[in-house]
This record gives sequence, structure tokens and C-alpha cells, in this order.
Amino acid sequence: MKTVLSIISALFILASPWVLYWTLSQHRVDVAAITLIAWVIVRTIPILLSAKPEQRVAALQLPAIALFFAGLGWLLDNGTWLLVMPAATQATFGLAFLRSLRGTPLIENFARMVKPDLSVPEQAHCRSWTRVWGFYLIFLAAFGLALARWASLEVWTVYVGIVSYVLVGVLFAIEYLVRKIKFRDYGRNPLDWVLSKLFPAARVS
Repeated sequence: MKTVLSIISALFILASPWVLYWTLSQHRVDVAAITLIAWVIVRTIPILLSAKPEQRVAALQLPAIALFFAGLGWLLDNGTWLLVMPAATQATFGLAFLRSLRGTPLIENFARMVKPDLSVPEQAHCRSWTRVWGFYLIFLAAFGLALARWASLEVWTVYVGIVSYVLVGVLFAIEYLVRKIKFRDYGRNPLDWVLSKLFPAARVS
């Protein structure tokens, strides 16, 4: 059940810009807001129930942002507030990356899930790229916010529904290539096999 819910949730996230486009182009701010509010509530309940007590505040952060902008748009009958929501969510992620620099960087936490023992250079790499991701996401959020305010609904939809995902994927690919070429720590997937041929690891004599 949890897997099915996760799949449905992921599909809705991908479809949400197009749902907003369809409803707002029909001038149905109420339908758009109700749809988003219903999805947030359905998605949040199982997350909240499974979260540990100390994790519940963090688990409620993104749903609270979504409910705030959806409710405000519905109350004011202004679809722009709904368009602001993806930018606000993206900015929240960016700030989370930057705040983690006070302690263990987020990317280092992710890296240790795969490789528990990181070298000092690898830790430095994780810290640097956590900073890059933080500022990058905030920049994308600022651009999305500008489009929500001044661009047409069509332009906003294409950016949020396609372009922003491509831009995130581009930075992910750049970081992956930089990390593999820098540390020559290859896995067993086909891409790593190709990179290992192009940039072979140093032989230990």
C-alpha cells in the first residue's frame, strides 16, 4: 500500500503543473485549490503517522507551505498564489541544503548511505556541492517565482513541468561526472563502466 501511494504521489507531483494549467486556464481557482489541498492531506497523513515524534515538525513543513498557498489562492480567488507554491517548495529545499552546512552537509548524509567511510577529500566534495545545490535551488525558485508573477500561464507550466526538472537533472549529471572523474570510484552500472574506460582508476603498484 505504501509503495502504491508513493507511486501515485510521484505521478501527481509530475502532473500537478499541468493540472494547474488546465484548471486555471478554465478560471477555476477553486477546483485547482481543492485538488491540491486534498492531495496534500491524503499524502501527509501516512507520512505523519509513520514519522517519529522528533520528525513530525519537519514532515509538516512542506505540506504546510502547500496548504498555505493553496488556501490563500482559494480565499482570494487568485491563481497566482497557487503558481508560487512550487517555487516556495524549491526554495525550502535549497535552504535545507544550506542550513545543513552548520553540521553534516545533506549530500554527505546521502553519500554515507552508499559509502559509510568517506575520505577527507570526499567530505570536502560533499560540503562544496551541498552549497552549490542550495544556491542553485534558490536561484531556480526565484526564477520560477518571477514567472509565476509576470509570465503567461503557458510559459510557467512549461518551465515548472519540464524545464525545471531538466535543469535539476543537468546539475545532478554534472556533479556525478565531476565526482566520478575526481575520485575514480566506479560502481557496476553501465555509465560507470564507460567512465572507467575513459578515466581509468590509478593502478596500485
